[in-house]
Amino acid sequence: MSSRIMLAMALVIASGSVQSKMSPCDTDCEKSYKVCASSGKMSEGACMVALQKCRKACKKKAKSIEPMG
Repeated sequence: MSSRIMLAMALVIASGSVQSKMSPCDTDCEKSYKVCASSGKMSEGACMVALQKCRKACKKKAKSIEPMG
């Protein structure tokens, strides 16, 4: 049940209206999650952990790119 809820949340996050506000890095994370979750090679929970790690890496990358003011 909880894995279905997590999948539903991820799909809502990946919807077009939200996706347009995401960085290309975040979009790549979402695509990777969808592939992971649909492949059946890993559990949905493991795919969600990978998604969260990917998002954290995107945030770090974005902070390092921001111009120093």
